Amino acid sequence: MCQRRATNYSGNSYLGIHLGIERLEAVLLNAELQVTYTAVIRYDVDLPEYGTIFGVHFNALSNKFQINPVMYIKALDMLLNCLASQGADLHSVAAIGGAAHQYGAIYWSLAGFRSLCGLNPLMRLHEQLTEKSFSLRSFFYMNDSLNVQSYDMDEQLGGAEQISMITGSKSFVHTTASEIRKVFQDYPFEYGNTMRISLMSSFLASLFVGSIASIEYSDASRMNLLNIAEKQWSPECLNACAPCLSLRLMKAIATNRLQGRIADYFVNRWNFRSDCIIATATGSSASFLASLNLDSCFLFISLSDRDELVMRFTQRPNLTEGCIICHPTLPNEYVGLIRFRNGGKVRARICKEVANGDWLEFNEMLNATPMGNDNHIAVHFDEQDYILKTHGTLRWTKYNDELSKEVLQATQQFPDPKLEARALIEGQLMYYRAIAAKSGFILGPDTKVLVSGNYCSSQSILQIVADIFNAPVYIIKGPAAYVMGAAYRARYAFYEYREDNCNCRKCRNCRGRDTRLSYSEFIQQIPDNLSLVTEPTAGCAAIYEPLTARFMRMCSLLETEKTAKKKG
Repeated sequence: MCQRRATNYSGNSYLGIHLGIERLEAVLLNAELQVTYTAVIRYDVDLPEYGTIFGVHFNALSNKFQINPVMYIKALDMLLNCLASQGADLHSVAAIGGAAHQYGAIYWSLAGFRSLCGLNPLMRLHEQLTEKSFSLRSFFYMNDSLNVQSYDMDEQLGGAEQISMITGSKSFVHTTASEIRKVFQDYPFEYGNTMRISLMSSFLASLFVGSIASIEYSDASRMNLLNIAEKQWSPECLNACAPCLSLRLMKAIATNRLQGRIADYFVNRWNFRSDCIIATATGSSASFLASLNLDSCFLFISLSDRDELVMRFTQRPNLTEGCIICHPTLPNEYVGLIRFRNGGKVRARICKEVANGDWLEFNEMLNATPMGNDNHIAVHFDEQDYILKTHGTLRWTKYNDELSKEVLQATQQFPDPKLEARALIEGQLMYYRAIAAKSGFILGPDTKVLVSGNYCSSQSILQIVADIFNAPVYIIKGPAAYVMGAAYRARYAFYEYREDNCNCRKCRNCRGRDTRLSYSEFIQQIPDNLSLVTEPTAGCAAIYEPLTARFMRMCSLLETEKTAKKKG
């Protein structure tokens, strides 16, 4: 017979925190997973003493963004104070989940490690974890600033394909490995004084446990350092990145593992309960996925400055130009991420050209043109894309002959601005559809498309998404998905490690008949936060399937021309 006293968990609450580029936000859920309190700290507004613009300092000469970790630490103190001042009972918090942006890393000094392990509840966090706690400020680089470091790693590991086989992606300029190598080369003294390196996610978890937290598989698999098949740091990649790097990284752990109990500092200063558990913090993308109860038929499209495709795969896909990460809630599955350079900035440029920057007028133009745009197609690569190594603009009408010598001179401008508007949107989305299919994502009758980002408020654009993918389109409603995913993971961590963790004979026998729920099964109880916004128009497949093939031939011709010019 089970000797454990029956426990009532109805008074518990669960805290999710997201450390973003521009703000730190929190959401508190009750036992029924309803939002009871929220809090937001905007760095530019609430912490003006750090002088940030959109959360960072930008150095145009070095093309580098700089982040002061102490600003994040002070923001956390303010965030907890904001929750407490609203009347939130922090003593009821049974578990905390975290998520954070995936730019840059945190370089802990020995002094910082000692301060973290011995926090004094009579002092505020940022009064103890000062700039001396870090060997240098955090950096992340934009554009092609890290090309040299990326090429170096590729060369040492036997080429881009080899590092992709190990880590799930080529050595991209935005990976943490390239940034760490740059820090080692430009700041060797500071690198030498670095005791531990955290990602932003494990940095957030470290603050709560009062020690250096481990990096979880999903976030680690974006670094170009983790062997995603074996789920451990790759010695070859570590050695190619920087010397003695293995000594500066904690062992990577599974996403559903716990980091430990909350540090005494938060118990004594903020009245958290001493047995509050800290779930492993993860990256923003993984937390976004954890907030949604999605099946394998969902395709996620982010429409922002840099558009992104996110796809779930039951087996490791072949993404030569994308990034494969370990799925945050399904241990043996993967997530494919593909980013595109020519997204929102190109849309803004065309909108300015054809509608004087008026998006209402631009959407009216989309509505005034038919599906397929009367065979007016346009390729707009203002920057060289990640997938096709080309850039430029190419316009075709139905009269363009693909075999003619003049095919690359083609049409310089369509006769009507409305045609330009629809050609842009259709071209971008046909490109994304073709890349998704090429990556192994099966587009079929059960496919559903989830759209987020700055442009998901445009019903006209969403309708084109539905028609081109021939699938219903959904958007997310309610609080930010990143922070909700963190809170849901906190709730599941409590279920997995506390509610369903008795090992007496009676409970083991019960679990044999009624096995522990998986994360996907557990969050079935979560209120649906998806909203169906549009369905595909009848007959769209007959129009867009041949048009997509024609569009991709345009892209190939443009890429071939660029290659020929280079050889010439």
